[in-house]
Amino acid sequence: MGIITIKGEDRLRYLHNQSTNDFEKLSIGEGCETVFVTSTARTIDLATAYVTEDAVLILISANRRAELFKWLDKFIFPFDKVQLTDITEEFAVLNLIGSQSSNLLEQLNIQNLGDLTNNNHQLITVDDIKFRLAVGNGLAIPGYTIIVSRQNVAELWTKLTNSGAIPIGEDIWEQWRIQQGRPNQIQNSPKITIL
Repeated sequence: MGIITIKGEDRLRYLHNQSTNDFEKLSIGEGCETVFVTSTARTIDLATAYVTEDAVLILISANRRAELFKWLDKFIFPFDKVQLTDITEEFAVLNLIGSQSSNLLEQLNIQNLGDLTNNNHQLITVDDIKFRLAVGNGLAIPGYTIIVSRQNVAELWTKLTNSGAIPIGEDIWEQWRIQQGRPNQIQNSPKITIL
């Protein structure tokens, strides 16, 4: 998936005006799914947003990355305090899918996730690997989304699979996506299934 960060003190107001969700009601540690649309209501992309201490992370479709970045940049006016950065090359996105995802995370000493609701997120550290863990995975199936630096993704992947995660391919993801009626997004992020 593509990842864009939006920084600056006007970031929530800006996103509130550029997408379909109410960003101004979100607090640090919360997130939402949103749709970016043209002025004629044509969908540009379905995205997931996470509000952090100093930015909003936007997960977007890999095939819409350049188009959406250019479109968002077009609506930043001279007095807007907003900065866009494409950080796709710096980070990787992993999805945990399945009812046993929480049990797998507990094996990595990640606990007390029960209070988090969908798209809530927090920074986690496991054996010196820092990553952002969010509730939800883009499907109506229990699970999580992980955003981790590319330099640490292989080590984290190994820890997850050693703890019982089973990698799945794009074919199974596509089957689940279609069954749930989720719009087509080309997602090059690995999925790990915990059934």
